[in-house]
Formats: sequence, structure tokens, C-alpha cells
Amino acid sequence: MRTRLFFSIFTLFTLSAATAEQEIPTGGELLTEAASLSAYSDPAHGKAHAEDGIWRVDISRPDDARPYVAQVSIGLPGADLASGQWVLAVIRARAIRGEAPGIEAKLQLAGAPYTALANTVGIDLSREWRELPVLFPVTVAAGKGTASLTLMCARQDQAIEIASIRAFRYPAGTDTRGFPRIRRTYEGREPEAAWRKAALERIERHRKADLSLLVKGPNGEPLADCEVTLTLRRHEFGFGSAVTAGLLTADSSDGRRYREVVDRWFSRVVFENDLKDFGWESRAWGKEEKLKQLDRAFDWLGERGIAVRGHYLIQDAVPPNLAKLKDAAAIRRHFIQTAGERLAFARDRVCEWDVVNHPVAWGGADLLTRRPGLERIDREIYSLAQGVSPLPFYVNEDQLFRPGAQCDGTFEYIRKLKEEGFRVDGVGNQAHVDESYLPTPEHVLAVSDRFASLVQHQVISEFDITTIDDEELAADYTRDLMIACFSHPSYTGFLLWGFWEGSHWKPEAASWSRDWTIRKRGEVLEEWLGRRWVTKLTARTGKDGVLRWRGFPGRYSIERQGVPAGGATFFVGKAQPAGLVELP
Repeated sequence: MRTRLFFSIFTLFTLSAATAEQEIPTGGELLTEAASLSAYSDPAHGKAHAEDGIWRVDISRPDDARPYVAQVSIGLPGADLASGQWVLAVIRARAIRGEAPGIEAKLQLAGAPYTALANTVGIDLSREWRELPVLFPVTVAAGKGTASLTLMCARQDQAIEIASIRAFRYPAGTDTRGFPRIRRTYEGREPEAAWRKAALERIERHRKADLSLLVKGPNGEPLADCEVTLTLRRHEFGFGSAVTAGLLTADSSDGRRYREVVDRWFSRVVFENDLKDFGWESRAWGKEEKLKQLDRAFDWLGERGIAVRGHYLIQDAVPPNLAKLKDAAAIRRHFIQTAGERLAFARDRVCEWDVVNHPVAWGGADLLTRRPGLERIDREIYSLAQGVSPLPFYVNEDQLFRPGAQCDGTFEYIRKLKEEGFRVDGVGNQAHVDESYLPTPEHVLAVSDRFASLVQHQVISEFDITTIDDEELAADYTRDLMIACFSHPSYTGFLLWGFWEGSHWKPEAASWSRDWTIRKRGEVLEEWLGRRWVTKLTARTGKDGVLRWRGFPGRYSIERQGVPAGGATFFVGKAQPAGLVELP
């Protein structure tokens, strides 16, 4: 087990010092008024005061789970925001005190429930005054006068000053490539990074195995001195993506292209929504047809040897389908009925289950287990699953690579489950990231070490990365996170949360565009799964008919003397390193 210090974990950025106002691109509408800047701090965590028009916020008691308890904000009184529009904010700020000072900028509703209207963006601060441009792609509409821009300050012990915030709205379709912005990168991205060299060496040592194959002829006798070609067709390691049963069974050009990508590149998938609890109620509309479609999708995957993760049996953070249901008994009946039916339907057609999804969740989330009468509903579902299924069980949570509540809370949650006698075989790390916070590969490995001390297995279960007009950064980070995790012995899989823009919860994070044009992050998959992490060899069997080689475990195809051997395939794995195949 390696040990590492937790350091250099934040995204780096480059921006020249600015003493004058940033030049604002034409075509924007000013949304802010200079006099409307305000600040607040919970006295238990710090204080905020203004002097000469500049707000100073001093944090004495950080709260990683609630960075909003100290904030500076500005209203957007003239704004009615529509999805697809852009908001450019220019923040003039500096740090007075703090080891790694920073703030989080959130475009949100000005009142409860303070819904985010775009991705929240982390910003590092320096001791010098700088004008920091932040570009928000609006994803949630807001009516006129209902939006605000808030700088959350309480995540760390620091003192900062905010002089001004200016915000401008631009129409959907605006070309933002020339807009001022913070250029992001991360430590360890450089081509000759030492961590990557060490990780690739570990992959060669630990992910490959000494494998063998007994080749027999049609009479059952070993084929000695027989020339064959072996090609790895599907990794034993779970490289893959979230998919939908609808597209896996669709009789359309998009459906066919979708299946081609899945069949060519992936060894494991997870249904994005098809095995979640909604739609499984006894009288749910369209349920019968849904189950037939899901059966066909399972069959298609099974025929190709593509494994399926089960996701999920219960979500503690109240899922949207239960947002209006307050009856604890009805919620309990819902999950017991649907979890039991999904376990029975999937059977051994899934390789593992996310039993509990989002047990800690994001700050301010409504958790079922905090409601009277449902305090142990997660344990009830866990007990139900444990009583009927021998499959590996996972706890699935996001932001485990970010220091704070979700990481520490998930670790403690799993520890308590195990202490109570529940079987937790692994942790699913959702790993949804954006350019404002990119944990370094060294930090990723350190966090992985930490969880490896608690559970046997880990999987990147829902990876995606969002950037603003920086596909190179997205591609490089996809590559490096995949390398880091593949090099760590506790990982069993690395799954994207979707790969096609036409079926992705964040279309900008897809690997293939709507017209099936591949993006640079998709080229990363082609390079590493299609050219680097491959095993293909032509060799002769020994006198005993056995061929021995070193390569990646998984499903192989075999050809005899250059002629396809009737589509013959075989599987060899870390726990099953010897295979057998009969050739015509």
C-alpha cells in the first residue's frame, strides 16, 4: 500500500494580473448594478464588513459542507435567463490571508431553494488584485429578477476582499471561444510527468498476466505446432459507459451507431435509469413494454459478453420521483417492492449492485434517512438485497476526490455499515468533475489508497468532465484519470456517464457529437483501448497444444493460420488464466 501526502490537489489556472477593467466582448447586456453588492457571514463561522466600497470576509471556522454560510452576492435585477444563454461574470478580488485561498461562484436563484442555474465554478485567489472572468453556460431558466450571482467563501480558513462583480448576458449560440477566461490546467498534466510513468509501469506489471490456451482439434486431440492469432476483443477490466435500453434496442441509424460503439469499445456498461426504482411500481404506465425492452437489451449485451452493473436499489438523496411523497410508510413500501422486483428481474445478468446511491450527497440535500420513520430505510434495503443476492455490493457517491463532506462522510458511512455486519464489497466513485476543480492524479491515487484500506474494490462509476471551450483539457484529464485508476490494483472498472451527445445528461461532456463526429476525449478511448492497451499475437502452440503468452486478461478471438476459426472466442482472467478452445 502506497502512502502519499494530500497536497497539490487543486486545479491550476493561469491569468495575468489585471489592474484595469477587463475588456468585455461586444453583444452582451449588463445585468448588474455597481451599488448592489452585499455580503453575509454566519457569526459562528466568520464576519463580513465593508470599507470604502470593498467587502472583506474573514473565515475563522470553515465549513466544507456549507461554503455558503459566508458569501458575497449581487442580484441580477434585469435578468430573465433562458437555457442556452451565457453569463459572463468579472469578479475583482484578492486574498489577504489563507494557505490556499479560493471562492466558489454560483449562478443561482436568489431565493429558496437557491437552485443552481449553471455549474458552480471554483476560483483560486492570489494576494494581488485580479479581475477574474467566469463564463457560465445557463442550463436552468430563471424569471426576471429571480437570479443572483453568489461567491461562497467559507470552505477554508481565509480572509478575502471583493471589490466588484460585473455580469453580462449573451444570447444562445454566441461564439465564446474568444471570451476572457481563466485558463485551467492541473499538476501532472505535462507529457513526462513522473506519476504517469510510474502508473504505466504498474499497469504493465499488474494488469497483464501470464495466460495460456489449450487448442484442440475437432477430434478433441491437442493441436501441436499450430499457428494461431489471438486478439483481445474485450477487457476483463470494466471499461465502459452508462447506456439506455432504448438505444440498445432501437431500429434506427442512431441506434445502430450507438450499438457499434458499445460493441467495439466497452466490456462493461451500466443502465443510466432503467434499473432505478421509478417505473417499477406495480401499476406503472408502460411497465410491461419497458421490461420487454430491457430483456432484449440484456440479451444483446449477454450475447457479446458485456457485463452490466446494477444501478441502483435505493437513493438516499430524495429522487425526483419521490419529491412530493411525504408518507414514510408509502416510501418504504415503494422501495421494498421495487428493490425486490429489480433484484429478481436482473438476477445474475448484472455483475454487481449499487445498493445505496448518494448516502451523503451534496450540501443541503434532502435525505430519506433524515425523515422520521425512515431513519434505517437504507439498511432495510441492504438487508433485503443481502438476503437474496450473492453479488458484490457497492455504495455509490460523488466528489470522493474532493476533500470534504462527501469524501469523509462516505468513508464513515461505509465503515459503519461494515461495523453493523453489512457486506460492502466496493465503493462506486461517480467522479463528475469540471474544469474549476480537477484533482491531480497524485491526489486521486492517495484517495484511492484511503478507500482501499476499507473496501476491496473501487470503480469509477459515472465519469464525465465539463470544460468551457477546452476540449484538449477534457481529453488530457480523461486520459490521466483513466491511467491513474487502471494502475491502482483496487479498481475493477472505469465507466463514463454516457458517451453520445444525443443521449447525455451533459451534452457538452459527450465523447461523440450528435452527428457521431468523434471528439478529442473520444479519441482518448480509441487510442488507449484500441491501440495501447491491446494484446494481439501470432504464435505456434507447443507439442502439448498449449500456447502461452503475457497479456491483458479478457475475451479473445482466435484465428488459425490466418483463417477465422468459425468465430471462436474464449475467456481468460486473472482468476482463470488458462483457457480451452476447439478449432475446426
